[in-house]
Amino acid sequence: MTKEITGRQFICAFKKANTWHTPVSCGAGDGLLILSDGIKAGLSQELDDSAGQPWITDADPGESTTVGSIEAYMRYEGADVLLASVMGMSQVPALVVGSHAYSNSYDMATEITGVFGTLAEKKLTDVIWEYPSAKVHGFKISGEMNKPCKLSFDMICDRLERASTTNTSTTMATATAARGNRILMNKNTVFRMNNRDDAALGSGDVVHPSSFELTLTRPMDSSSVAGQDGVAEPDDNGFPVLSLGLKFPRYNAANNAFFDSWEAGTPKKMDITFVGKLIDNGERYTLRLVFPHLRIADPEAPLSGAGKIPFSMKLDGLGAAAAPAGMTGLITPMRIEVINRRTTNPLA
Repeated sequence: MTKEITGRQFICAFKKANTWHTPVSCGAGDGLLILSDGIKAGLSQELDDSAGQPWITDADPGESTTVGSIEAYMRYEGADVLLASVMGMSQVPALVVGSHAYSNSYDMATEITGVFGTLAEKKLTDVIWEYPSAKVHGFKISGEMNKPCKLSFDMICDRLERASTTNTSTTMATATAARGNRILMNKNTVFRMNNRDDAALGSGDVVHPSSFELTLTRPMDSSSVAGQDGVAEPDDNGFPVLSLGLKFPRYNAANNAFFDSWEAGTPKKMDITFVGKLIDNGERYTLRLVFPHLRIADPEAPLSGAGKIPFSMKLDGLGAAAAPAGMTGLITPMRIEVINRRTTNPLA
């Protein structure tokens, strides 16, 4: 009987782990529905290029690397562990009184040492590709009007294991994934922005982009060390980098003001709110991205032929010396707030 499978039978799962190099078994609720798997294991060859031989006849295995990303549709529930892993801090979800909805927030920790998980993928009927320890050190969220938003996670893994006794075909069969509830950028999506020192964001601060791209990256350094298979847990190697790109269909008087803020170096604050289906009793699935301090960079209004002139800009996310109005306690570059049905702390 053939052992090959297709993407329809493929199974992917990620579960929070506690000890680097030690995998945990994935199961119910750990599954992920993904669009693509870009994680690649590499192994260099150390050639024996000694003199005194007509050509090289031997090589030894050298440095191994296992890095890449996975991409998926963004959902109101299902990627909580991965998102919280990059942010570094989460809480036990709080029940929204009078409903079956739970609220939580994911804040940026100074570092994410000790925060990682096990990634496992079913690639043949009886072969599981297991990455015993996977450090999620960045993500990208992108969307355009009336289409599902996409989400990708950057990972550095310790190694690839294809004969695991922890994650097997039997255990992976129990790895269920959240379905439905994709996040769309649509008429219910609200972008608000004003000056950082102004009043709390309100209805008069709404802006109307046609697409966006948000990236958060924590630079990491990973090295192999004696006595261990694969790389050691990656360490922070620089400041986190947060960037938000916005595109608008037309350059007009409203977004012309962004050029003034760019020239003056005026700090901004912003939030982006996505609202989905009803959970119950008036509570809906919700995702809110909150930024207490943004600086406009690279505003553009390029001309191309006789058509309309579009406008785009990039904003750099920074920490805040003090939380601005309406963003109590937020001095890190970003916060993620969610309302869904998850009842447990993603990082527990």
